[in-house]
Amino acid sequence: MNKELYRYEILYSNSEEETSVVLRVYPVVRETEYTYFINPRRPVAGDKLKRLKKDAMKTFAFDTKEKALKHFINRTKRRLGWYEYWTNECEKGLELRKEYIK
Repeated sequence: MNKELYRYEILYSNSEEETSVVLRVYPVVRETEYTYFINPRRPVAGDKLKRLKKDAMKTFAFDTKEKALKHFINRTKRRLGWYEYWTNECEKGLELRKEYIK
């Protein structure tokens, strides 16, 4: 079986210049009619396989690079949205704190 699944990930670093996006390739270890099984980490004795449904819209990895890229873009947009939301909430909290500490 030569089937592979794909997932884009952000590799974070302590410095801004070294943060990058990589395409991870996961070989399918076992396949059933409705499910793929992959080993998301390096093979180690006793590791459990990760189960991925073939028809899932949001999943860990995808069967084409195009689907993986689309999912990565959507996932990143959600993360940015949450970041902006919590930044605004924290700013409101700091303003309230300034009013009460006067």
